[in-house]
Amino acid sequence: MIKQKKALLHKMNRGIRQITALCLAGALAFVPALRVEAVGAGSSIARGIDVSKHNLGIDWSQVPSSGVSFVFVKAGSTNSGMDPYFDVNMRGANAAGLRPGVYLYSYANNVDEAKNEANQLIQWIGNYTVSYPVVYDVEAPNHKNMSQAQLQEMINAFCSIIEANGYYPVVYSSRNMFRDKIGNIGYDKWVAQYADALEYNGNAAFWQHTSHGSVAGIPTRVDMNYQFKDYSSVIVADGFATRGDQTVFYAGYRMQRNGWANWENNKYRLDENGFVQKGCWFEDETGRYYLATQDGHALRDAVTIDGQDYYFDENAVMQRGLITRSDGNLYYYDPATGALQRNVTVTVDGVNYTVDGNGVATEEIPVSDAYDNAAFNAAYYARNNPDIYESCGSDAKALYDHFMKTGIMEGRQSSEQFSINAYRENNPDLAEAFGDDLMKYYEHYINCGVNENRVSR
Repeated sequence: MIKQKKALLHKMNRGIRQITALCLAGALAFVPALRVEAVGAGSSIARGIDVSKHNLGIDWSQVPSSGVSFVFVKAGSTNSGMDPYFDVNMRGANAAGLRPGVYLYSYANNVDEAKNEANQLIQWIGNYTVSYPVVYDVEAPNHKNMSQAQLQEMINAFCSIIEANGYYPVVYSSRNMFRDKIGNIGYDKWVAQYADALEYNGNAAFWQHTSHGSVAGIPTRVDMNYQFKDYSSVIVADGFATRGDQTVFYAGYRMQRNGWANWENNKYRLDENGFVQKGCWFEDETGRYYLATQDGHALRDAVTIDGQDYYFDENAVMQRGLITRSDGNLYYYDPATGALQRNVTVTVDGVNYTVDGNGVATEEIPVSDAYDNAAFNAAYYARNNPDIYESCGSDAKALYDHFMKTGIMEGRQSSEQFSINAYRENNPDLAEAFGDDLMKYYEHYINCGVNENRVSR
């Protein structure tokens, strides 16, 4: 009788458990976010699953129809190696339009082993699109016997490596482990508690609320999760994202660090933390740059910075020395500081230049003054007639001969203070006397006009 009663009681309990499980499975699809009672968590914003080899072959094309938008795929562990379904699950999840994260089940006993786990995971996932967090699963029996300090040191070691490789780390464990063993950590938490409500006093990014979910395309029961933190602006495919008050840059869902980022025809400098540098100078083996205050892009062309004028080429590299700018003029920038120079005379490669108040540099052409007079200056004639200088060079006699034979007939100005056309136009008495004989105007100016202070230019 006693045995019969025990058998009957066993059957009744099993029936109750089956009914409870069926009811829970049916309710899972309709559990409202408001039932989640997590301090600081708010209502859920998405539903997802986590899978491993235990879920066997999954028809990923069906999964989204169950309202699932993300999945955490087990990569494996250092004890058993890569999960045999990892590759097919990652490819299938991405093909189905889900956002996959990954997790590693930890067996680490110390910091060094945690680092090895992180490095192993990086190798496994490097060739896959990981668009959600990378998770450290801390729940093994050995972890339950560790101190809080030991666990936190391991977690920090693992997550630091994950971050350094551009992924976003999250830590998974049970509610009790977070509450009693792990404590406060500086990383997002994925909390497991199989219940109708999450009873946890810390902020949770994810809540694993059952291991008995039912999802289309998955032949087994599956872990179900709610998401509370919005990662849409935290982990992006390509481009900029915000971390606190800092701007970071992503490429292929991985945050970039310590280098240049190219985006929409501009370049940006990222520091060792991955933050876009702004409003500052930066110099490396390729040159010196200035990073814009507003968004950090490296400046190009002529720019004024702190009251000084600088010039940056098409690659945003600051230029020094003699620079021909887009206006066709030659400018001189200090070889040491790169600042534009004004009202100076400089020598570059043995050639003298006069720099005016606008920073425009003009070559001082060394010519003999043997043929200089009030109406003709060989250096002026060469400097202001580059076509003639190209053929005559600095030969003063050749320059003078050109003017007397050709230039005077072309109306070319022969010195700073004398223009033969201006002299003719401003002296009507001479025009009446000389008519079109330009040589007579030239000779008159030399012999008389200069002393009479006649208008000559």
